[in-house]
Amino acid sequence: MPAVDKLLLEEALQDSPQTRSLLSVFEEDAGTLTDYTNQLLQAMQRVYGAQNEMCLATQQLSKQLLAYEKQNFALGKGDEEVISTLHYFSKVVDELNVLHTELAKQLADTMVLPIIQFREKDLTEVSTLKDLFGLASNEHDLSMAKYSRLPKKKENEKVKTEVGKEVAAARRKQHLSSLQYYCALNALQYRKRMAMMEPMIGFAHGQ
Repeated sequence: MPAVDKLLLEEALQDSPQTRSLLSVFEEDAGTLTDYTNQLLQAMQRVYGAQNEMCLATQQLSKQLLAYEKQNFALGKGDEEVISTLHYFSKVVDELNVLHTELAKQLADTMVLPIIQFREKDLTEVSTLKDLFGLASNEHDLSMAKYSRLPKKKENEKVKTEVGKEVAAARRKQHLSSLQYYCALNALQYRKRMAMMEPMIGFAHGQ
């Protein structure tokens, strides 16, 4: 199948088998993107968690270095040089801790947050609109089936008119939901490119 850039909105109104087939390709793509995004977020959260752990670990190391002089060693004579050296290393570790803390903050803001926002906004929007489109399509199919089962007798004209209005209303609802759904699927194809790049740019910038 040749590459397709977008779903044509005018085809949403026709709702042909070809359009439904093309729609299924976009839906499959959105599903794959959702699964991948969830796995990518897990990997990024693991990196962020490791960076946070590095902050806690360097804090603990610095405190432990300072604690040397408070130990009551039985053979502690001449430890002044060791104590002063460990104090120096503690300051170095504290400086490194400041860098690790800042990197953790940047990873949270520029790597993890953008991918969460993409998942919660764009992917959730597509999923919600898919459900609404499905409901509207089912309503339309039910109203069409109801209309087709009506007897052809003249005395049923009033009922036929009422059901006809139901069909028209269901069709308008389906058209509106399909237009919104198609627009969201089209937008997702463009947004996903930046959504994949932005967090890694944030990661690289933070490093």
